[in-house]
Amino acid sequence: MVTNQQQSDEVLARLAATGDRAAFNELVQRYCRPLAEFAAARLTTFQDAEDIVQETFLRAYTAMGSFDPSYSLKNWLFTIAYRLVVSEYRKKRPDRLSEQAAEALTEETESASPQSSWLWNEVRKMKTSDHDILWLRYKQDMEIEDIAAVMGKSASGIRVQLHRARKRLAKKMKGADNHTAAFQNGTVCLERTHS
Repeated sequence: MVTNQQQSDEVLARLAATGDRAAFNELVQRYCRPLAEFAAARLTTFQDAEDIVQETFLRAYTAMGSFDPSYSLKNWLFTIAYRLVVSEYRKKRPDRLSEQAAEALTEETESASPQSSWLWNEVRKMKTSDHDILWLRYKQDMEIEDIAAVMGKSASGIRVQLHRARKRLAKKMKGADNHTAAFQNGTVCLERTHS
């Protein structure tokens, strides 16, 4: 017998649409942390990020019957979360989550290099649109077309924005003291995480 942990997202979504709570709980387990990290990078408090994640899953659960399994469930969930974050951001116009709080929520895996942690801290300081596109591309390992779907933009627009964000990051890094040599030598890169 195949367990829920071995099922694809799309199979779990179909099961959840029929009322299978265990299948939906597995989806929550898979995407709770990535969605929380994404929301926390744009919001002021952990509670706001948790609220966004909770609302994302509530909306997903109520609309699961209309989910089209020919699309990626991950993209669908991130689209819901992205829209909720943008809506919340417009309401409050918050400062970003403090560096300490963001670091606590987005602790790097043991295999991540110090340069990677440092680099993501620098990305966190960039304007939100740059941060979002870099985060979705490199932390969530999304393809350009998927990011375009999440952010409601064209793929070519996302390519341009990603290029510009990387260029701004490179310019920012040239002025940094401790990690400039590693960045210029190409030993520091935005590391992708694979779950």
